[in-house]
Amino acid sequence: MAMVLLGSLIFQQIVWGKTVVVKNNVEEQELIKPAEEIIISPTDYIPVLLYHHFAIRDMGQGNDVVTTQAELEEQIRYLKDQGYQFISLESLKQLLWRVEKEKVPYKEMGKDEMCLGLNNKYICITMDDGYVSNYDLAFPIFKEYRVPVSIFAVTDSITEQTGLKKFTWEQAKKMVDSKWVKIYNHTANHVPVDMETEAEFLAEAEKGELALQMYLHQDSCKALAFPNGRFTLSCQEKLKEMGFDLLFTTEQRVITKGTSPYEIPRINVESGWSGQDLLKKIELVARKSFGP
Repeated sequence: MAMVLLGSLIFQQIVWGKTVVVKNNVEEQELIKPAEEIIISPTDYIPVLLYHHFAIRDMGQGNDVVTTQAELEEQIRYLKDQGYQFISLESLKQLLWRVEKEKVPYKEMGKDEMCLGLNNKYICITMDDGYVSNYDLAFPIFKEYRVPVSIFAVTDSITEQTGLKKFTWEQAKKMVDSKWVKIYNHTANHVPVDMETEAEFLAEAEKGELALQMYLHQDSCKALAFPNGRFTLSCQEKLKEMGFDLLFTTEQRVITKGTSPYEIPRINVESGWSGQDLLKKIELVARKSFGP
C-alpha cells in the first residue's frame, strides 16, 4: 500500500510536562485497490465533527474553518439518511464511561479489541470559538433537524466581543434554552498551554467555567476543548482533578475502545464538502484510526 502525505506537522508527546500537540489538518491520501480496502463498521467507532464558522456564500474547496449554511444542512440531512444518530456530550460521556470499565490496555489491543460494538451509528457535532454565525446560520439548522450540538466558547471574547464577531450571552442562553445546544469551555482567553504557564492556563480554564455557570446555568457535563488542540499530560491530569468529564483535542481520528475521555479526537470539516464527501472523510479517518 502506498501512502502519500499531503501535509503534516511534527509533534512531540508522552512526557509529563511536555506539550502535546495533536495532528491538525493532516490529510493522508490512501492509494488502495478496492479489493484491499479495509471496511470498518460505523457501529465500531464514534466520529466527533469539528466546525468553526459558517457563511452564506460559497467559500470554495479546502477552507478548514468556514462551512456554508447550505453545506451544513446537506451534510446533516445526508448523515441522517445514512442512519446516523446525533448524540450530545452527555450521551457520549455515558458511552465512554461504560467502555472505560470494559477495556484492556490500549497497547495490547488488536483491531477487534478496539471496536466499540455499539447498537447504533452515533456521531457528535462540536463547534469551536463561539462565532455569531453559530447562532445566525447553524442554530436554525440544528433546531429544524432536531440535532443536539455542542459549542466550545472563548468566554472573554463573548463578554468583550473581541476579534471576529461572537454570539452574545443572550443569544447563547436562547440556544441553551432550546435544549438542542450546550455551550462548553474553550478557556477564557484561547491561549494554548505552551504559550503561557500551566498555572495561567488552568486559571483561564477555571475563569471560562465560572463565566459559563454565571451566564447560562446549564445542567450538563463538564467539558473543555484545548485551544489549538495543544495540551500537556500534567495539565490534562490537573483538569481531571478539577472535575472535567471530557477533554477534546484536534487530532484527526475517531473514538475507539482505546480512546481516553480526556483526549477525544475530532474530524475538522472543510468547506466545499457534500454530505457524501464528509462521510468518505469519516470512513478514511476511521481506517487510519484502526490502522498500525
